[in-house]
Amino acid sequence: MLKAKEEDRDTEDAAPIQHFRNLRLSSGGQNKKSDVLPRQTGVLSCGHQMPPDYLISWCKYYLMQEKTEFTCPRLDENKKGICGTKFSYQDLCNTVSLTSSLKEFFEERLGELTASSYCEFKACPGCESYVERADQENLCVHCTVCTARMGRSYEFCWDCRRKWKGAVQNTVHCGYSDCRETETLQTKRDLLKLCQPAFKQRKLQTEQIYSTKEKSSDRKRLAMIINNVEFTVREYNRNGAEMDEENMKTLLEALGYDVIILNDLSAEGMEAALRDFSQHNEHKNSDSTFFIIMSHGGPNGIYGIHSDEKDDDIFPVDKIFYYLSSENCPGLTDKPKIILIQACRGDKKGHVWVFDGVKSNKGTKQHREKDFACLRSCTPGILTLAQYSSRSLWKSSMNTLMRTT
Repeated sequence: MLKAKEEDRDTEDAAPIQHFRNLRLSSGGQNKKSDVLPRQTGVLSCGHQMPPDYLISWCKYYLMQEKTEFTCPRLDENKKGICGTKFSYQDLCNTVSLTSSLKEFFEERLGELTASSYCEFKACPGCESYVERADQENLCVHCTVCTARMGRSYEFCWDCRRKWKGAVQNTVHCGYSDCRETETLQTKRDLLKLCQPAFKQRKLQTEQIYSTKEKSSDRKRLAMIINNVEFTVREYNRNGAEMDEENMKTLLEALGYDVIILNDLSAEGMEAALRDFSQHNEHKNSDSTFFIIMSHGGPNGIYGIHSDEKDDDIFPVDKIFYYLSSENCPGLTDKPKIILIQACRGDKKGHVWVFDGVKSNKGTKQHREKDFACLRSCTPGILTLAQYSSRSLWKSSMNTLMRTT
């Protein structure tokens, strides 16, 4: 439970904000020294069960959206859609056993979000104290904590959060030329070159392509990214994968998608996440979707976070097509479903040395498989209509042949 002691705000610039300083959060649950979550099943008050890694990642996604209250993501057969029952951090603690590091993460983030509901605050780059400014027009903020520690005046820029550069009296901008060039969603969208309406209309009239919905309050585009970064075996961690996740999120948001991002899931968690994703009502008002998985992988599928050389924590790729099929995801019927998988498919190197004639030291390194354009007539295990028609035609021809002879 979150508690905030009501006190008068400190009017001096960059004094640590009182509301944040006096936040108290009860951790709940049992303390665990291990950073590895046990394999168990979490049961919420609504009765829905789910893998603990999926439930925890779902709650982290809500914190990314600056929400302090969570909702159940599971499919509810009675509601014929996502359950949506609300639950709190305390409920999460009572449902699954959180490690000490996870508790620290949740409580710090919840504290920041709770403090922000009282005032606008930022962390000082010098001492990392969360502060608010008295003058909303003044970008030059004086930090009393850093000043006391250093024995000299310390100021930082409210916009770029760097030590103040330039004249202290200049409150419009600091001395950094790139201060106000921080990338916003709008500037990211400007990176996309949109086609002209006439070009789009001509394409729709002359080519068989998927129709798109115009941007409006009725259009709901939803995408999902699953990115496994930290594994049970630490040597398998995919350090730096966060950059791929951020770049993909930027692109999808620029294309008008709301993006659900889940991290560090087991095979069971990935399947549960995909199953629930396929049932979101937003798909009915969408014109397409993206589903992206980034993880380790092998010939049998995509590896979950518990995978090692002796484990079978593997998510089969075929299940992606199963859950996004017309039968299991009717909201996306007749709509393009773009699936992107960043994962290995074996243990062979992706390049090979190529030599002209007799092998020598003048070979060139080339991608082992290149210049392919692979098109499949159906998803795995499915008989295409063309194949079915061919078989019917073959049987009909054989019957005719037998009658004539």
